[in-house]
Amino acid sequence: MNRAVAALCLVLVVWPGTAAAEISESLRFKYYAAEHRPGSTLLAALNAGSPIRHEGKIFHGYTAWTVRWQFRWWEERDGRCRLTENHTRLAVEITLPKLSTTEVAARTAFNRYLTALQAHEMEHAKIARKAAERIDRGILQLPAMVSCRALEVAANNLGQRLLQEAVAEEKRMDQQTGHGSRQGAILPR
Repeated sequence: MNRAVAALCLVLVVWPGTAAAEISESLRFKYYAAEHRPGSTLLAALNAGSPIRHEGKIFHGYTAWTVRWQFRWWEERDGRCRLTENHTRLAVEITLPKLSTTEVAARTAFNRYLTALQAHEMEHAKIARKAAERIDRGILQLPAMVSCRALEVAANNLGQRLLQEAVAEEKRMDQQTGHGSRQGAILPR
């Protein structure tokens, strides 16, 4: 399960030259506590501990990401405008459970589940990374335009469209994988 958040970016005027790109990325893991008690199921323990709720359902893992872009341009004397630089930032935060239990069998089952769950959430991060790369590349490939305002609108519209495509790709991936259950991220009831 994922949600992408986009931000329109600042535009600054700089010197003329060849357009340059830069992508920076951060990946952070965040954990919530889940306590397994003897006689209860792992599923019950994770459901009780999970803070992740979406459309009335409980999820055990969540990947939130944002892509921000900041471009610079050069305005010619005739008003035409071209990009000189773009910096794209991707921030990914993956939330996963951290189990406390005294049962060895529960710990073993949890570790297997967590490996599959984390792999699924990393697929969401991969989609976000591809979106950031496509946005960065797409903005830099924009041609010179009649005005800097037109260039700004074109760049931000492109970024927003590519973010929407990434969100749709995530939804398709979740449907195809059953939110990771077909990838091994499933616990018995």
